[in-house]
Amino acid sequence: MTRLWIGLLNFFSGLEFRIADRLGEAPAVLFHFFLFWILPVVFLYLPLRPLALLGIILAVFYIFILIGDIFFSVFGHDKLEKKRGMIDITSVQEIKQEIIGALVKYFGGVVSFATIFNGLQIFLKGRAFIVPNPSPLPYFDLFYFSVVTITTVGYGDIQASHWVSRAFAITEIIFGLGFVLLLFTMLISVYIDIQQKKRVK
Repeated sequence: MTRLWIGLLNFFSGLEFRIADRLGEAPAVLFHFFLFWILPVVFLYLPLRPLALLGIILAVFYIFILIGDIFFSVFGHDKLEKKRGMIDITSVQEIKQEIIGALVKYFGGVVSFATIFNGLQIFLKGRAFIVPNPSPLPYFDLFYFSVVTITTVGYGDIQASHWVSRAFAITEIIFGLGFVLLLFTMLISVYIDIQQKKRVK
């Protein structure tokens, strides 16, 4: 499992780096957003069921990649860190970039879980979640549920009513807590680095 995660993380990082090298940073970010955020949502609402299933699979795959990224960022993996440039944050600008990158991934998790939730609602014919007052935009209700779940607020107005939707809600809560752990780990690591550099001077 570890090798699969490392291989996938390296592959997608390398792909984004190649796009950034050839076309610039903005196209690489747009490629990422389109492939993992927009395309799965579009697939959900096309009339072909296999495309809706593909949208769910892309969202689950993205969550799998993000969980691996969180795990290796928090607990470390030397080969992966060296290859992806995750070792030795040396400036405040790099710290800001890492934190912004982590927050973008956090939001990507929200979007991906919302896509999964909407896909479950479609495939289970409205029985995956209880939505008392649905909005005119069906994606919005479960996007709202995703935000409430990942932040562990839990208003209770929308409820997971099927065991599969509950399992994904539990996964999202653990995912959100993992990101909080990631941010704390990054900040503590930076603090330790700063203290060590002060002692050397």
